[in-house]
Amino acid sequence: MLLKISWRNIWRNKKRSIIIIAAVMTGLSAGIFLVAFYNGMIEQRVNTAIQSEISHLQVHHPGFTNDYDINFSLKNGAAILKQVQADPVVKATTGRVIIKGMIASAAGSSGITINAVIPEQEGLVTRLPGKLVSGNYFGAGKNNELLISQKLLNKLKLKLSNKAILTFQDKEGNITSAAFRIIGIYKTINTPYDETNVFVKIQDIDSLAGLNNQFNEIAILLHSNKTLKATRLKLSTAFPGITIKPWTEISPEIGLTVSVSEQMVFIFMGIILLALAFGIINTMMMAVLERTREIGMLLALGMNKIKIFKMILMETVLLVIAGCPGGIAFAFTAIAITKRTGISFKKFEEVYASFGYSDIVYPSLDRRQFGLIMLLVILTAIISALFPAWRTLRLKPAASIRK
Repeated sequence: MLLKISWRNIWRNKKRSIIIIAAVMTGLSAGIFLVAFYNGMIEQRVNTAIQSEISHLQVHHPGFTNDYDINFSLKNGAAILKQVQADPVVKATTGRVIIKGMIASAAGSSGITINAVIPEQEGLVTRLPGKLVSGNYFGAGKNNELLISQKLLNKLKLKLSNKAILTFQDKEGNITSAAFRIIGIYKTINTPYDETNVFVKIQDIDSLAGLNNQFNEIAILLHSNKTLKATRLKLSTAFPGITIKPWTEISPEIGLTVSVSEQMVFIFMGIILLALAFGIINTMMMAVLERTREIGMLLALGMNKIKIFKMILMETVLLVIAGCPGGIAFAFTAIAITKRTGISFKKFEEVYASFGYSDIVYPSLDRRQFGLIMLLVILTAIISALFPAWRTLRLKPAASIRK
């Protein structure tokens, strides 16, 4: 009965109620879409980092990542690589030699990371051939071929088929230099990565650095991120004494961004719902003040103050809930459309790329986040109702009737 009365009371002032319902719809849909947009940006960055840069797991000698010393190679690297390739949860894997060095041309020089790769395996792990904007991928039977980014090419004022000098320390600590011919130019959506990474064939570096068919990094790409912990544990048990890092540790800034995604739900929705709460409180306070005489008469006739409190509380909650279906429907429709088509920020491509993000965002929302949003909405409705409902408890029947 009380619920029915509360619902009817909402529509006694239709214009005011419709405005609040519309505000709830707008705020809720905007909040849900903002969270989905943020998720889309993070997912794009994580997928790019895993599939194009660092993979799910990387295997190193324990001392390698401290200073990238070429002497810290994986002694049983071939055995590890063979076992990893045989695991059904692994999509692709490759061995690499990672060396810090310099690249130089007549126009200048730059500090770089030299990625000496196995061409076929590298293509499966990072899809490097698909990132070429000009030239060709590594060919068979040719030595000292180099893949360089468009950004680095422009910086050094080089062109396709030009030669660049790579300089680094060999296994004995001697400075080694060699000329490499540029056969391909690549470009990713991560400008900082492009500025510091070049690719050569592992056999070319092997002979120059004196590594004797060893490598110091194994990159592992899994079919699913869900098997990451189990795969890491399996490899750690099978090969003690090596360091196996997941992508969250290899790139801690990305891991941190993912870990705070739930907090971002509270931040986005908190700001929107806080503003909305003030509007609801203001509206319900006006409704209570306008009905002071009516409420006073109900109290004078013997109606329990607790029931009056519940009635105002229900009116506020129902007002908020009435706006939820429209807000949810609008937000989910917008997410469904943009998830298929993407939201393009082509004009800001360079800005996004400087932080490693794609200029096309595909919003997404998971069930847990949606549940959190609805919980926040319900809490907002209850909290917004408390002050106007508490105001009715302070009314005195005799004084209210005379107003």
